[in-house]
Amino acid sequence: MKLMKLVVMQAVAFLASASFLGAADLYVKAGSSGNGTKDSPFGDLWQAVDSAKRGDIIHVAAGTYNGKGGSGNFTIKTPNLTIVGGYDQNFSARDPFKNLTILERAKDYKGDFTGLGDGIIEGKQGADHGGLVVDGLVLNSASRNSYYDDGKINAKDSWNGALFKTNGKNIKIRNCILINPYGEGIACTWQGTDNEVSNNFILNTFYCAISMRSAQPESVIKVTNNTIAFCWFQPSKGGGMCLFVGSKGKTIMENNIFAFAQTEDGEAGFAVSNTFGNEDTVMKNNVFFLCQGGYYKFMDADKKNLLLWKPEELKQLNAKCDDFMLEKAEGNAEVDPKMMPDKDYYEKFSNFVASKPGKLNMDFMNEWRRSVGLPLQAEPGSPRKNWGMEYPLKKVVPDLVSKLPGKGVQIAGPFQEYKGAAAEAGKPGEPAAKANANVEYKAVEFDTFKKGAPESKAYASAPVSFKAGIGEKKTNFLLKDAPNSDYTCVELTKPGESYPTRNYVYGYILKGTDADKEWEKLSKKKSNINKEGGISVKGKASYIGNESYSYTTAIIIDEIVK
Repeated sequence: MKLMKLVVMQAVAFLASASFLGAADLYVKAGSSGNGTKDSPFGDLWQAVDSAKRGDIIHVAAGTYNGKGGSGNFTIKTPNLTIVGGYDQNFSARDPFKNLTILERAKDYKGDFTGLGDGIIEGKQGADHGGLVVDGLVLNSASRNSYYDDGKINAKDSWNGALFKTNGKNIKIRNCILINPYGEGIACTWQGTDNEVSNNFILNTFYCAISMRSAQPESVIKVTNNTIAFCWFQPSKGGGMCLFVGSKGKTIMENNIFAFAQTEDGEAGFAVSNTFGNEDTVMKNNVFFLCQGGYYKFMDADKKNLLLWKPEELKQLNAKCDDFMLEKAEGNAEVDPKMMPDKDYYEKFSNFVASKPGKLNMDFMNEWRRSVGLPLQAEPGSPRKNWGMEYPLKKVVPDLVSKLPGKGVQIAGPFQEYKGAAAEAGKPGEPAAKANANVEYKAVEFDTFKKGAPESKAYASAPVSFKAGIGEKKTNFLLKDAPNSDYTCVELTKPGESYPTRNYVYGYILKGTDADKEWEKLSKKKSNINKEGGISVKGKASYIGNESYSYTTAIIIDEIVK
């Protein structure tokens, strides 16, 4: 009875401690050499990304960040991570379109490209990076490209890849500038029902600006208030599209500006592609302007690929959306978004499209030339003389902010605030409290968890500590409190026994935690570590509800120490 009472008291203390757990705030400021606190920030974003734990929030001051070794690559391998840019140098105010937080490859990068992923921000294959929020960053690929002396892109020597690429669940990209990739702007394997692409400039892309081609069933992606412009055809790949709707999932487009999609020989060049005929697509109050291949291409119910490119056809789409393979449609129109592109860039772009006008309203095109001080008529010639030039970052804001109320990117704010546990507790800049810091773990023997042992059920739901060996990762998810979406299942073997063995306990490690990272590090040396006595484990014991196992208790692991 005393044992049971003690265990219950420990379990209550364990559960009470959970209310104090939360995200840590990490800080980054270019040129700093600190340890990630507000008073002593990291000097580069990659340091914070590699140090971050599940649910952490990284605050990044204005500046330029080149990544480890200048590679311009930031690999996300932690779930529920939030990266927030646009802060001033004191982290006292945030304006992502004023305090530019730039991620790019170093212009003098000397490393090779082995192991580098496509993206400037990229989720690591095989690692859980779901729940990622990126807010207020500039991803500029110009330094990953090669340009000829006359300004056009040298495709052969440019980095062919998307700027932002993930395969996690519930991804959010907000208030960013994604610019100058020789490839897509955003290309994700969309999963989950809470994905968001909102209030971003996505500019000067190839193939397509946003790809939903790999969206998974049941996924929902909300695409709102983005300004997507200058989308180029990519030789050998095609495209020239602003947004590519996949065959699965639900894409919701609202209040976006789709402008200046370019094509060659009738290949794509349209604002929105729904050529898979995805009927779960929503288009509301979007602006379409000067898309060389047309505005909306879709496969209808009779499997015909059709194209809308006239203003009156957009009115038909708004009136009867199901004829156009849409769930909802309203307020979509061809309208001049009243922006002011860079003069030199626009001269070359308009010269390019004048060589093959396609389905453009050339009156609009020439009026825009006049508005930026160019001759009224473009000078058609060889398209390749005016192709894929770098768009200057300094000419994005306010130049490409639309004068149409509520359309495209809104730069006035207010912008969302993000706070971790320490900030919420009124202690900004301090590290968050260590998980379960106040829990008292009862030291037990490994065989306490064996079927038939006197204490095996008494310690269920209690915090315990014990010695164990390192086994293999498994797929046996037996606890409702440790689902495979959030946890990794591992074998904890009886100390002193060689692998394989029947004497093991299942352990469950929350992805992205200190324990998760420690397991990954130590498991690479498990043979030597097991010979030396194994590891110390702390966690909550849980009865698995199945007497067929030799060890009827599993452990939700809090801490692993060699």
